[in-house]
Amino acid sequence: MQEGNKILSNKFGYRKMATPSTLCCAILLFLFPLHFMATTTPSCPGDCEPNDADDNDRFHFAQNLEFLEAEFFLYGALGKGLDAFEPEFAKGGPPPIGGKRANLDYLTRRIVEEFGYQEIGHNREIVRRTGGIPRPLIDISSQNFAKLFDKAVGYNLDPPFDPYEDPIKYMLAVYAIPYVGLNGYVGTTPCLKKFASKQVNKNLILLKADIKDILIILVKSLNCL
Repeated sequence: MQEGNKILSNKFGYRKMATPSTLCCAILLFLFPLHFMATTTPSCPGDCEPNDADDNDRFHFAQNLEFLEAEFFLYGALGKGLDAFEPEFAKGGPPPIGGKRANLDYLTRRIVEEFGYQEIGHNREIVRRTGGIPRPLIDISSQNFAKLFDKAVGYNLDPPFDPYEDPIKYMLAVYAIPYVGLNGYVGTTPCLKKFASKQVNKNLILLKADIKDILIILVKSLNCL
C-alpha cells in the first residue's frame, strides 16, 4: 500500500500523494455512462413506477462498459476504435471523443491490442444475443482523464495527467476497467432468469477475470504498484 501511495509523486514528479482508495473511486466514476452523456437529471412523473429489468436489459446496461473498454483499448493500441472493425455495432451512436494512440512499449501495445480484440468479441456476443444498443457518447480524451485524476488526488496535477503519454499512466487509467466489468457480471448472475443468459454471463466473467489477471501482472511489471 505504501508503494501505491508513492506512485504519483515518484513516477510523475508530483509533490503530493493520493491514497489508492481515493484514486480508485475517481477512476470508477469515469466508467459510468452518466459521466459521458448526462448533463441534467431527468425528472420522473409522480405516478411512475419502476420496471423490472429482463435478461436483455441487464446485458444492454453492461454493453455501455463493453463499448468503453473496446474504444479505450483499441485507440490506445492502434489509434483507431470500434468503427474500424465492426462499425455496425455502434447502431448509429456517435464516435468517442479524444481517443488516440498511446505511447506504449511493444509488449504493452500488443497486450492492449489483444484486449481490444477481445472486447470486440464481447460486444459481438451481446449484439448477437440481445440485438445490442446504440453506442453512447464516450469521452476518453486526455482532458477528461486529467479532471478525474485531479479529483483523485484532491488538487490540480501539474503537468495534467495524460494516460496516452506513457505505459505507466495508461495502465493506471485502464487498471480498474476490467475489475468493474467483472464485478458487474458477477453481481448480475443471480438476477438472470434464462439458462442461455447465465451461460453467456459465465463466459464473460471468465474472460474479464483473465484480462484482470493479465493486467495485474503487467501493472506490477511496470512498477505501477
